[in-house]
Amino acid sequence: MKKLFPLFLLLACFVTANAQTDSPTLSADRPGMATGPDVTPFLKVVWETGFESTWNGSPGFLLPTTMLRFGVTRFAELRLEYDGSYCRFDHHGLRYWSYDVQPLVIGTKVKIFEGYKWVPKISLMANLAIPLTRVPDGGVQPHVAPSLYLLFQNDVTEWFNIGYNVGAEWSGVSHIPSTFLALCLGFNMSDRFGAFVESYNYFTRYGKKNTEAECDLDFGFNCLVHPRVQLDLYGMFNCQDPRSFNGIGLGGAWLIN
Repeated sequence: MKKLFPLFLLLACFVTANAQTDSPTLSADRPGMATGPDVTPFLKVVWETGFESTWNGSPGFLLPTTMLRFGVTRFAELRLEYDGSYCRFDHHGLRYWSYDVQPLVIGTKVKIFEGYKWVPKISLMANLAIPLTRVPDGGVQPHVAPSLYLLFQNDVTEWFNIGYNVGAEWSGVSHIPSTFLALCLGFNMSDRFGAFVESYNYFTRYGKKNTEAECDLDFGFNCLVHPRVQLDLYGMFNCQDPRSFNGIGLGGAWLIN
């Protein structure tokens, strides 16, 4: 029996190591507009959803924001996203509410580099927005709209990381894309609690000399209530005119299997 003890010890270490490897932790893209480079674990599914209350000249609600992420390899995932907006409109003295079906977004995120010292983690994300409804007569009917992003993240310390995105987004109406830039500061206050502050910006060119800039800021907190479940709360506003656009959001993410 004493001769077999080292063998039992080696087997126990092997089983423990496998158990730790096969217990994936949740890495959510929520909350905020910036996107991190981490992908969903292989053959796992993450469901992310939330609700937003916004003011953009009139009150509105985004309900729900829903995204499914499926790990197809150890370095890539497929993504399916849908948003619906319920907004108030004032037209010729009439006030009414309308629910608008947003385009269905399908896409993928591919991890390119895991990061090493000062070299960031790098991923490539590509999406395609597919309109689900037709606009009323006289409106401009959008076509499918692609978008492409590079996602970066530097883990400066165990409690602080810097994420940044650069991308191009097409509207489905114009062939000229908007440039998307985002910078996110992430704070891991403990194993369960985190916070973030990020700036996300759109630059759209109209003609040769006219470029319109939209600069927004959002900030919030997230709590890992279970190794597979994260809840979040955040706020947002337009930096140029906070009264023109602002809002709050509440959501969660769940590593299903």
